[in-house]
Amino acid sequence: MARRTVLSLPPPPIIPLPRSLTDSDQSTTVRGGTATLIAMTEELDTRQEKYLNWLLTPPPFRIPETKQEFADQNGLDSSTLRRWDKKPAFKAEWEKRVAELQGSPERTQRLLDSLYEAGLGGDNKAAQLYLQATNRLAPTQIKVEHTQSIAELTDAELDALIAQEAKVLRAERSKELDAQ
Repeated sequence: MARRTVLSLPPPPIIPLPRSLTDSDQSTTVRGGTATLIAMTEELDTRQEKYLNWLLTPPPFRIPETKQEFADQNGLDSSTLRRWDKKPAFKAEWEKRVAELQGSPERTQRLLDSLYEAGLGGDNKAAQLYLQATNRLAPTQIKVEHTQSIAELTDAELDALIAQEAKVLRAERSKELDAQ
């Protein structure tokens, strides 16, 4: 009968890779020849915060105007900015803040105010958009009551019902205008 021997070996050591080999803000380790990525939550540093705030500023109001000028003024290389743009933690924060800005009631109100002013100035499209956005320009809904199924109506009968309802609506609007 053959004898079995069980060897108990310690796990292979964790070998951190140099930072130059890691292309993100994740720490990469190799254990026993297999690469394992360990995601780490990383907060933005002050330079990244400043850059993100600059990115969130509408382009006409950015000072400096270009990414290259921003990099130069802040002692950074433009490749650093491109690398930050691609970092998952930076992208996630950027997307979160953009979503907050887009849903901001203040921005929505400013946009509605500018549409209102443009509409008052004679811009018909701006007036239409303002009225649609404020639900004051909705298509007129006509309620037609009948005893037959719509499928059973002929085209002539349907035209007559619509014409009758239009006549009633015109009379109502005429009374409203006379009252003013």
